Amino acid sequence: MSILCIALMVVGGMTMSRGFISSAESATDGLQQLQINDQQISRTYLEAIGGSITSDTTLEVTLRNSGQTKLSNFDKWDFIVQYRDASGQLFVYWLPFTEGTPDVNQWSVSGIYLNASLVTPEEFEPDIMNPSEEIILIAALDPAVGADNAVQVTVSTPNGIQAPIIVTR
Repeated sequence: MSILCIALMVVGGMTMSRGFISSAESATDGLQQLQINDQQISRTYLEAIGGSITSDTTLEVTLRNSGQTKLSNFDKWDFIVQYRDASGQLFVYWLPFTEGTPDVNQWSVSGIYLNASLVTPEEFEPDIMNPSEEIILIAALDPAVGADNAVQVTVSTPNGIQAPIIVTR
């Protein structure tokens, strides 16, 4: 009988040890992923360098990748606008990404450049915003931005880095 009790204690102890080790491995994996995310965030910096309202309904924003991380997956970026129309009504929109020309209340990438103001195209890794490259984003807004009104834009990458800018007419 005592041999049976000892055997049950050993089996029970082994089962508990296996569970503890599994929990410790899961915690370690989670901490490693957090550390990787923190490192990526600390190397990412997106700088708003300009913007314009090219028509009552078209907005352009230029950003520079001033960090060390390559940026892509634009469909996972957030593009939020806040503005007033001609009657003074406030609009706040999260705009979805689209390829090509944006439709009403959408945004897209107009181009990635070594220098956006000189329209010097990127040379390496098309469709990826490498460090020191600049990107022009365009958005189609509806209703139109009111005269003498500004648009507050916040662009955010998937890892949470934001580039706010206020674009005036």
